[in-house]
Amino acid sequence: MKNLFTRTPIICLVFVLLASIATMNMNPMDANAEGFKIGIVDISRVFEKYEKRTDLDQGLKDLEKELQDEINKKRKEMIDLNEETQLLDLGSETRRKNEDMLERKNVELEGYAKFAERQLLKRYKTFFEQIYGEVVKKVEEIGESESYDLIIKKEEPELDSGQISDLQFKIGIRTVLYHSKAVDITASVIEHLNSEYSKEKEKK
Repeated sequence: MKNLFTRTPIICLVFVLLASIATMNMNPMDANAEGFKIGIVDISRVFEKYEKRTDLDQGLKDLEKELQDEINKKRKEMIDLNEETQLLDLGSETRRKNEDMLERKNVELEGYAKFAERQLLKRYKTFFEQIYGEVVKKVEEIGESESYDLIIKKEEPELDSGQISDLQFKIGIRTVLYHSKAVDITASVIEHLNSEYSKEKEKK
């Protein structure tokens, strides 16, 4: 029974590889057929080269630094107050007040840290949704204007992994195993996006 469980991930990987090979051999539609036009887009590269993403990313980093600076400020106030409190006589009224204040400041710090985390996650989510939406819209526009029948997302995940399950997942999400350079329209998508963004910034 133990050997069976040990071999299960390997068996699953074999099935994934066999499925990939079978998919390569299937030919439900001849991509080279007359009038059928296919395009490939490297989404990771588009995200990397899209200038608007770079600018928005910098804005998020600035926000993260601002929130972290405020957390550090509140933490330093607590440290200073705690050091001051330790010098006071045990049982004194002043020490009791300081200890109460320390407790309030600690609750305030924890609350602010959670608020900051929620704000960052919300902004990052909005940021990626916006950029991805713009990329998809631009791909659709190029597809329609240049009469593409199909445009496929290209993923090339790093296969280095210490876990067989991670490797299986990365193999599974790779949608394109081979394509000629002629069908890669990634550069065109990036050029269109950056051109529009440049005009958008000039209007501001």
